[in-house]
Amino acid sequence: MSKTAKTYLIYAGLGLIPAFLYKLLPTTLDGENIHFLTHSFPYPLYMGLALVGFLCFKLNQNRLLFSVLLLLGICFLLFNPLTLNFLDIGAKGLYYVVAMSFPLTLAIMFSIRETRPMDLPNFGRLLSSLIPFIVLGYLVTRDVPLFSKIAFFKILPVKGLLLPQLAFVSLAIFGVVILLQRDRIVKPFLRVLGITMIPLMGAIWAGLGLIEPILKENKGAALQLAVESSFPSLQLVAAFTVICGILLHTIFQMYWHRVYVDELTDISNRRALDERLSSMTGEYAIAMMDIDHFKDFNDTYGHDEGDNVLRLVGGLLSEELGDNVYRYGGEEFCAVFKGVSGEDAYMYVNKVRRKLEERDFYIRKPNSKREHTSRSHRKKKKRNGKKVQVTISIGLASPGRKTKTAGDVIKLADLALYQAKKKGRNRVVVWEVDNKKSSTAV
Repeated sequence: MSKTAKTYLIYAGLGLIPAFLYKLLPTTLDGENIHFLTHSFPYPLYMGLALVGFLCFKLNQNRLLFSVLLLLGICFLLFNPLTLNFLDIGAKGLYYVVAMSFPLTLAIMFSIRETRPMDLPNFGRLLSSLIPFIVLGYLVTRDVPLFSKIAFFKILPVKGLLLPQLAFVSLAIFGVVILLQRDRIVKPFLRVLGITMIPLMGAIWAGLGLIEPILKENKGAALQLAVESSFPSLQLVAAFTVICGILLHTIFQMYWHRVYVDELTDISNRRALDERLSSMTGEYAIAMMDIDHFKDFNDTYGHDEGDNVLRLVGGLLSEELGDNVYRYGGEEFCAVFKGVSGEDAYMYVNKVRRKLEERDFYIRKPNSKREHTSRSHRKKKKRNGKKVQVTISIGLASPGRKTKTAGDVIKLADLALYQAKKKGRNRVVVWEVDNKKSSTAV
């Protein structure tokens, strides 16, 4: 399982906390704690979501910013439901509107093409994504029978659901938008927004679970009582704490990715390498790797195919060596093996070299575009292209008595790489530091 998949799995696990609290603990606390939750705890959540929004703004991503601001508004209303007293919407109606409208609004929002920040036409299109909130909010206050028909239209013969089935339809539509999203910058954040639906819907489910008994027992003051007692619940606090934490972690990861990850190959870049080497001590080995005949390949087949080769090599190195590999620049890569002897490091890099040598790479026909299709379909199309071999030369060095810094070891690995190219390429050369010579291994 990839590191990204593990992260999403952890997010989803955290998102289940409100549901567990609903089953294990009382839905509301005593009066003193309710007062604390209502008047004190939400403020850190507001500030956390505002920080996420600010960081989205700094990334020049209008849709991300707008979605976080919308979530901040929902958070405020759920913790302060009396704000909508003038609309006579009620606690139950607010829950229903949020559950049905929020996923659908996000689906519309992320179906709109991203443009430059503060672009007024684009801002107007983003505002149009609020139509589900506007329509359902109007119906719940002005035409309750029609709202009930829409909200509780039975799509599936399932009973016992506290959430209206339209909410599940909205979630499904939002899920399709996530799957179809191609923007590499937006997609990670969009996936996480999808995961945040777990705690949000869990808290709404818990709130509705409290409101239903109140409505049955006390029809006179039921609505006001439900408004005052259901929202500042432990589940709601837990839900937005989880949501805020997940979004903050995700946005910080996006910033880290922008600073330390190479955009083309999606592996760590030179800056990340320099920071790691600055504190490198003890036993380690460094390998410098260079794609053979890359300049000739670019001149013959074009820069687009050259980029595909870089992605191929970077992907294989990442697959085999994990976080130890970095893009050094151009067609050069670097691998750092901490706590590994030169002999073991040689085994690792030579295995990678052999795997790349055995892997087929096909050049697509001129002016043809790569399509986002199934793997089997791509394999069939590859057979129609020209098969070429991609190989790498590797220079490997370890610290010795005469090397003081990791920079010195990199220089020796570069010398070994030069020897590998000089001796015919597609080989590994290990530099013997203290003996001032290189030994070749193929």
